[in-house]
Amino acid sequence: MSPSRRAVAWSSVAGMAVVGAAVTAVFMVGPPGASRAADAEVAADTTTRPTTAVVEQGTLTGTTTRAGRLSRLDGPTIAGSAPGTITSLPKVGDALSARSELFRVDDEPVTAFEGALPQWRAFEQGMAKGPDVRQLEDNLKTWGYFPGTPDDTFDRRTANAVSAWQKDTGQERTGSIARGALQFVTGSFTVSTLTAAVGDASGGDLYDTARDDKVVSVDLPVGSPLAAVDGVVSVALPGHGTVPGRVSDVGAAVADETAGKTTVPVTVSLDDPATAGDLTDASVQVDFVSEVKEDVLHVPVLALGAAVDDGFVVEVLQPDGTTTAVPVEAGLFAGDRVEVTGDVRAGAEVVVPA
Repeated sequence: MSPSRRAVAWSSVAGMAVVGAAVTAVFMVGPPGASRAADAEVAADTTTRPTTAVVEQGTLTGTTTRAGRLSRLDGPTIAGSAPGTITSLPKVGDALSARSELFRVDDEPVTAFEGALPQWRAFEQGMAKGPDVRQLEDNLKTWGYFPGTPDDTFDRRTANAVSAWQKDTGQERTGSIARGALQFVTGSFTVSTLTAAVGDASGGDLYDTARDDKVVSVDLPVGSPLAAVDGVVSVALPGHGTVPGRVSDVGAAVADETAGKTTVPVTVSLDDPATAGDLTDASVQVDFVSEVKEDVLHVPVLALGAAVDDGFVVEVLQPDGTTTAVPVEAGLFAGDRVEVTGDVRAGAEVVVPA
């Protein structure tokens, strides 16, 4: 190929390259304004919608949290009143109830009978009528020894029933019961602490007991409106979640001179004692219901923002995706929700931090 023809050929290739580059440039750039539209579309696709929560309308329940202690309810204190020497005592943890042997004095058993009245005299024929006799006969009838209907009179039927019971329990059959040979108690209980020992003289307290029922004790400031019987609470139990309960007792004020304060002891009973499981002694948190508001608007506490001129605002999501700061007044705080009043409506969405 001659030099002149090579020059023409290279010139043609170069021209085609320029044209190709120009076509490529037009394809990449596109018609005027196309790049700005594409950028806007990409920006719209990558815009993150704010995290929101719905403005709700309904009942808010405010609570006040206090520390408490879960423990077993105290049972009766077992005392010895018959003269003699203690020859037998139960062990800590032993379960007792009516008909159980509570202890022995001079090797004679002292038996538990069901009843609220204490034994203040011996039971024997010729004694004056009284409700304690009926209480005794109620037990003997329950155990199958007393025929007929229990009454306030200790007669031959009563003596025969006592004698039959004494025979079955290996006692001397006298038909009478000396003072101190039984102790009236209520319900079942477990030995918790021994305060006497075998060999001690009978008399005074021998041991303390505890019920299976569990209660929560809370100390509240004197004058607290939360210290009200039947007040509704919820109790956070370690490992057992939160369970409902009620104030079952309010004690007398107690002055603590060391701490320089006076408190009122409050007892809380669980609605279902079984929810405490095997817990017998534990620190707990008690939420007392302090205020209830019905039919109010409320939002998550996190939705509240500080207004420039004090107060609060919430960022309300608009249909076009923008948000508007709306001033509100905060009312009752209840857990993670708060009552609000202002230019907001139920069902609206408010921005909360993600």
